Amino acid sequence: AASLAITRFFIGLGGSTFVMCQYWSTSMFSKEIVGTANALVGGWGNLGGGVTQLVMGSVLFPLFKTGMSADLAWRTVSIVPAIVGFGTGFIITRISDDCPKGNFKDMKEQGIMTEVSASASFRDGAMNLNTWLLFIQYGCCFGVELTMNNASASYFKEVFELTTESASAI
Repeated sequence: AASLAITRFFIGLGGSTFVMCQYWSTSMFSKEIVGTANALVGGWGNLGGGVTQLVMGSVLFPLFKTGMSADLAWRTVSIVPAIVGFGTGFIITRISDDCPKGNFKDMKEQGIMTEVSASASFRDGAMNLNTWLLFIQYGCCFGVELTMNNASASYFKEVFELTTESASAI
């Protein structure tokens, strides 16, 4: 049970990057088009989750299943999205700016941006009522999304007697 809780924690932590992505896209676009940019980014995020579910269960699982037990194959195949995620993150940190005016480090050196401590920034965010309202709303909706992603394949497998591959593709 402890390893499952730890795994769930890291899945949730990975999923929470969606919020940071929304913040990043908000800071990168003007107010006239930021709504469209956020909708596009959010849509691609949800599409990525769906594609991962489809690919993991329908394509990769049978490949790994040939020489491994089903349990070990499912755990092993989870390495693929982790590598893709880390690779994407690495590429983004190398090829993109922090904001439209450039990178924060350069802006601080040029005096365009003031230095703010991480603790002061965290304190300001934690004391903002909107932060807590959004935290609760996002916690509820993302929890439902995780539950559906995890329970739906098992449900389709048990109730409709589908193979794991077919159940996860639905």
